[in-house]
Amino acid sequence: MAMRRYPFEEMERMMEQMRRSMWEGWDGRPSLGAGEHSDINLSLETGEEGYVVLADMPGFEREEIDLRFEDGALSIGATHETSEDDGATTRRHSRRVHGQLAVPGDVIEEEIGASYRNGVLEIHLPTREEADDEDDGTRIDID
Repeated sequence: MAMRRYPFEEMERMMEQMRRSMWEGWDGRPSLGAGEHSDINLSLETGEEGYVVLADMPGFEREEIDLRFEDGALSIGATHETSEDDGATTRRHSRRVHGQLAVPGDVIEEEIGASYRNGVLEIHLPTREEADDEDDGTRIDID
């Protein structure tokens, strides 16, 4: 009697292949992070007024970075695209990164601030003692 294969084995193999092809950059290395493929180095530090998040993101322009805070999580995404034209062909290169960080505590969304200098994104997340029931996501401008 032949043993029956795990019914989702083929589907999982196809999904893994699809995921790899979506996240691989032009040079074959993963370039868009989700979990273990994230190439943003994030650190969360606690201060007197709240939290400070540092993200190493060299090679991006301020306008290419999308920074959001929603439902207690800070999301950072960035896309940098370039193209090279040698006369016969045009090559386009794209680099994408994404990282997400759960932030403990009650963050004062209206007072979140961020700056980007020398490839380092610094985000200040002030916190308050009392709870606030407002759960709207907030887009954060980068100075």
